[in-house]
Amino acid sequence: MKITVRQPFVKIRVHSWLKICCLSALSWWGNIVHGHPDHDHHSADHTGTVLTDGAEVIGHNGLRYRVNREWSQADPAVAPVTNAHAMIEDSEGHIYLVTDDMANAFIVYEKDGTFVRTIAHEDLKGGHGIDLITLDGEEHLIHVDGGWHQTQPSAWEWERTNGSVTILHKDGTIRLRLPSPHDLGVFTEDERYQPCDVAITPDNDILVADGYASDRVLHFKPDGTLVRVWGGPNPGHPGHLKNAHGISIDYSDPAQPKVWVSSRAENKLKAFTLEGDWLETIDLPGARAGQAFFAHDKLYTGVCWSLENGVGQQLPESGFVLILDQATHRVLSAPGGTEPTFIDGELQPMHQAQPIFKHVHDLYVDDQGDIYVGEWNSGNRYPYKLELIHE
Repeated sequence: MKITVRQPFVKIRVHSWLKICCLSALSWWGNIVHGHPDHDHHSADHTGTVLTDGAEVIGHNGLRYRVNREWSQADPAVAPVTNAHAMIEDSEGHIYLVTDDMANAFIVYEKDGTFVRTIAHEDLKGGHGIDLITLDGEEHLIHVDGGWHQTQPSAWEWERTNGSVTILHKDGTIRLRLPSPHDLGVFTEDERYQPCDVAITPDNDILVADGYASDRVLHFKPDGTLVRVWGGPNPGHPGHLKNAHGISIDYSDPAQPKVWVSSRAENKLKAFTLEGDWLETIDLPGARAGQAFFAHDKLYTGVCWSLENGVGQQLPESGFVLILDQATHRVLSAPGGTEPTFIDGELQPMHQAQPIFKHVHDLYVDDQGDIYVGEWNSGNRYPYKLELIHE
C-alpha cells in the first residue's frame, strides 16, 4: 500500500486555463475510452482560446457574485487536476477537492485558496464524490470512486470499471472500504456499480447513490452493514430516477429529514424519506442539475449542461449555478444562467446566459455565502470561487 502526501515547494497563482470543446453522448458506454464518466465520449480539445481574468459579476435578485477565477493557488506540476469533481470543508477550515487525476485523490486548500497538500493513494482512483463522517470522535473523509479510472496522467483517457466508497483518515490511510453490492449478493455479476455521491444520515449511516449504473440508493451502516436498497428506474412513477448523480439530506425539519436525489437526465431533484419513499419533486426545466447543497436557508446546485434555449438539444459547455429558496423551492438566482422567470407561478426553461462555466459538476457554500465551483471537462481547470456581493 502506497500513500503519498505532497507539500508545496512554491506558491504560484493559477490563471484561467484553456478552452475545450466536448459533445455529450448519454447513451454511449465502453471499457477503454477517450471520453469520460459524465456520458461524454469525445476527447477534450485543449487548443482553444485562453479565458482572460476578469471581475465578472453574475447572478440575480440580490444574490449576485463576483467571479474569482484565481482562487486556487495550486501548482499543476505538484497538484494536477483533470476534473475538479467535488469539495467540502472540514472542521479545521480546510477545503478538500476530490479529483480523478491519477496523480492525486485529493487537493487540500486553505479557505483563501492557498495550497496545503495533496493526498495520493494507489487504492483511491476515479474520485467523483466526497463527504465527511465522524467515527470514534475522529473526523474522516469519504472518497467516492465513480468507476472511471484515468489511464494516462492528466489525459482524457479512461477505463470503465466498478467503483467503490472508502472511509479514510485525513492523513490518507484507509479505515474501511464499504462492501460492494456484488460482495453482498445484491447485484448480479453482470450489473455495474458506479457510485456518484454519498450523504450522511442523522444516525451517521451512509447513503450511496449509484448514479452511473443502477440509479439505486444503498443504505449502509458505517461498519459496512447493508441496511436497505431503494430507488432505481421506475418509469411512470414520480420516484423514478435517471442518472442519480447527487444525494444530500435536508435537515430543516428534524422530524422528517428529506433525502434529495438528483435525477439529472430528467432535469429534476427528488425528495424521499430515509426509507426511500418518494415525497416531492423540483422541476428545473432546461437544467441538468446535480447534488443539492443546503446552506443559509437556500438550496444550491450546479448545472452540468443546459438545453438550447432551455428546451432544445443538450449543449456542451453550457453549465451554470442555481440558487433556490430552501422552503419554497422557488429559483431565486442563476449565476451564469438566464434570469429566473415565472408564468402563472411556473418556472420557465433556463439555459446558460454567460460563458463563465463549462460544466458545473458540484459546489460547496461556506459560512459567508461564497460558492466554490468545481467543474468537469473544463480543460484541467481548478475551482472558481463566487464571492457573494453584500448589497
